[in-house]
Formats: sequence, C-alpha cells, structure tokens
Amino acid sequence: MDTVSSVKNESKRSSRQRSVIQFPYYGLADSVVVAQAIHNKAGGYATRDQLAAFLGYKSTANGAFLSRVSSAKLFGLIVEEDGQLRITPLAVRIIMPESPDQTRAALVEAFFSIPLYKAIYDEYSGRNLPEGLGLENALKNRFQVTPKRLYFARKTFFESAETAGFFETRGSKTQLIIPNFKAPLPKTKPLEGKGITDDSGSGNDEPPPPPAKSRDDLQNEYIATLIQMLRDKSKEGEKDKELMETIERLLNLKTA
Repeated sequence: MDTVSSVKNESKRSSRQRSVIQFPYYGLADSVVVAQAIHNKAGGYATRDQLAAFLGYKSTANGAFLSRVSSAKLFGLIVEEDGQLRITPLAVRIIMPESPDQTRAALVEAFFSIPLYKAIYDEYSGRNLPEGLGLENALKNRFQVTPKRLYFARKTFFESAETAGFFETRGSKTQLIIPNFKAPLPKTKPLEGKGITDDSGSGNDEPPPPPAKSRDDLQNEYIATLIQMLRDKSKEGEKDKELMETIERLLNLKTA
C-alpha cells in the first residue's frame, strides 16, 4: 500500500472514532432551555415536531436539534416515551423549584449525570484542574475523548460547571467545588455501562418505560402534581403567583 492510500485509510478510521465516555454537545444551560420549552409551551409533553418548532428549527432532522435533544436527555432533563418528549422530575426542580437551594441541588445532580463530568470531578476533587492544553491532554489520554471531540468536550464541560455553580466558591475556573446549598443530593448511580457514545442518546441506560398512557393522562398527572405543590405552599402561608398562572395556562390549553 502506498503512502497516500495509507494516510487516507488512517483518516477514515479516525473520522469514525467515537469517545468511549459520554458527554453532551450542548451545555447544561442550553439543555435547561429545552426542558423549559416543553414545560412552558406544551404543558410538560411535546412531540419532536413541536419541540423543533418551539426552538426555532425547521426540521427534526437538523443536526443541531438532534444534538440538543440528546444533550437534554443525557443531563436527565427529558425522556422520550411513545413518541412523546417529557420533562423529568429533575427538570421540574430546576424550572419550578420550591426554593433556590432546590434549584442549585438539581443543577449539581444534572451535572453529575454526565459520565465525563463525574469522572473529571472524581479525578481532580480537592485539587486544581490542569491548565491550558493540560486539560485537553487529560481529556484525550486519561478520559479517552477522541481528538476531533476535544473542543466540544472542553467547551460544554466549563459551561456546564459554571451553570451548576462549581466555580462560585473560588471565583475562578481552576477547581471544581460543589456549591453551598441545604437541599440534600440524591445518591448517584454507578456510571458503568453508560460510557458508550458521545453524540447521541442511544448509549444512555434508561429503564424500560412503563405501560403506555395517553397524552391526556400524562398531562393530567403533571397538572395534578403542580396543584399539589400549590396546596403545600398555601398550607405554609406562601402564595406562588407564577405557579398559579402556570396551572391556569395548562388548564386553558386542555379546554381550548
């Protein structure tokens, strides 16, 4: 085989490489926007066609749209069942929290849902992150991120860590420190089996969906949950005007 053919074949093999460990192509803040669109404009449930329209994409086949949906899934903010995308309880705690601490805890939980981010935190907990190209070298050599994915891995990592408050304590992006909040964090599940691909939701080990429910049943359950939240707040003497308006809007959508 001549040198030119060898280089071409090597290039083809390189272009097909995928990182072993999962990470999103869009950061945490962008993924929260996806969940907010489903919540605010569709009552917590939407088809892919609807979500693409909400986010301003002309087609569900758009690469950026597919990456945003995949990213929101990886962060644990949305799931897809029976042709419907729905927001998760984790997303509700971010979008409609009962307290600021609940939001902060939920953002940290979403950050740790990403296998790469959890691995970086575990590796550098209590010490500074590598500087400059040092982090990219670590992503490539230690965490097995392919060279063509390094830019996205580094970019979304820093964006997501900042959104989740990991840089607040020191006021710089030198070390990952869990931000201060009173709400307890749930126990995280082992990451084994989740590091399959880096650019799709197909590698996410989600449990099998429960028996199919109609869209109306799912929306009714969602509205009932919000009403219960409003009742609990009322018992404590707290009035949540925004929550009341959201419930009214969802009820109007159902009767329209």
